[in-house]
Amino acid sequence: MHKYDHYAEHIDGDKLKEEQVDDIVCCALEKIKVIDEEDYEAIMMKIHCITYGPHFDEHLAKKAVSEMKNVDGTIGEHWTVEETTRVMDQNGVHANKYDWYYLMNMLHSDYSNLWGEDVAQYVKFAKAYINDPDAGAGKVFYLWRAGKHHH
Repeated sequence: MHKYDHYAEHIDGDKLKEEQVDDIVCCALEKIKVIDEEDYEAIMMKIHCITYGPHFDEHLAKKAVSEMKNVDGTIGEHWTVEETTRVMDQNGVHANKYDWYYLMNMLHSDYSNLWGEDVAQYVKFAKAYINDPDAGAGKVFYLWRAGKHHH
């Protein structure tokens, strides 16, 4: 038997064969998930980062936000993606809209006892955070990932 990459090289461009191999890989990943969920999560995170870079996509952002335990006792999002995207555009912020959605909700989750409903305060902080020149492009995404490993 050859290694996986040998076969992948030889079916390159044949859609039907690629789909069949994808199915096999998906089944193998499901088996890994059952045996070692942590290993599975690490593999899927690598695949996510190849696909999207170190950023949220809609699905992951909404999942991450839905799990937030907010200081006001509620759980989950305070602002929708549509609301945070509108605020982002109004304030001339150039960022991944799902990173911004996560960040705005995370700030509200943690600091609403300080800033209440003063949206401008959250925007000012989020803008400074996301535009920090010391931070790489994945700053918001890595913040979430770091938090996940502490629970």
